[in-house]
Amino acid sequence: MCFARNNPRRGAFTLLEVILAVMIMAMIAIVIYRFVVTGLESIRLSNEEEQRKEAVQALVAVLQDAFANLPPSEQNALLGEAHEFNNKSSDQVEWLCSSGNGLFTATAPGSWRATLVLRPGEKPNTYTLGLLRQLPDNSSSEDHWLPLLPEVDAIEIRYFDQRLNAWLQKWSDAQSRPSLVRFRIWRTGEDTPFEKVIELPPTRLPS
Repeated sequence: MCFARNNPRRGAFTLLEVILAVMIMAMIAIVIYRFVVTGLESIRLSNEEEQRKEAVQALVAVLQDAFANLPPSEQNALLGEAHEFNNKSSDQVEWLCSSGNGLFTATAPGSWRATLVLRPGEKPNTYTLGLLRQLPDNSSSEDHWLPLLPEVDAIEIRYFDQRLNAWLQKWSDAQSRPSLVRFRIWRTGEDTPFEKVIELPPTRLPS
């Protein structure tokens, strides 16, 4: 008596199926890679933007402290001029500041005259906003340069005169000081400027 064997064929992957599986896995890997790269780039840009904001805020804090502590009985304690460079606003402001706060000098006696000004930066076609510092008696022939904010395209400074109820492009009155100083700073690659208005303590120097 003869019995028929039921021996089914074992299934196997064809070459086409293997190629399709490899292609699917490659597409999944590419999608994951692009997702990771995009996420890392977003984090990098976010960190850079946060650092730029913090740098501007630190500069504003320096200016607020300096203007709040102007010598109360000194003439010409704050002066400002309007300038242009390459058809862009390149204003500057100078003021008297006492030594000892660590930013300007920690040990030199007397006061320093600090000037906020733009200078060419380390990278081509870029500018750095910083301070030129000089003793008022000109005892030193060299200005001390302190860079504060890199990659600045332009800076606009305006001064509010309460007597005229108007913003002025420059301040040259030795006997009085503006009540407000407005800064607009354009960073490299940004169309919208950072704007900050700093209030000065009320002071009227004797004539």
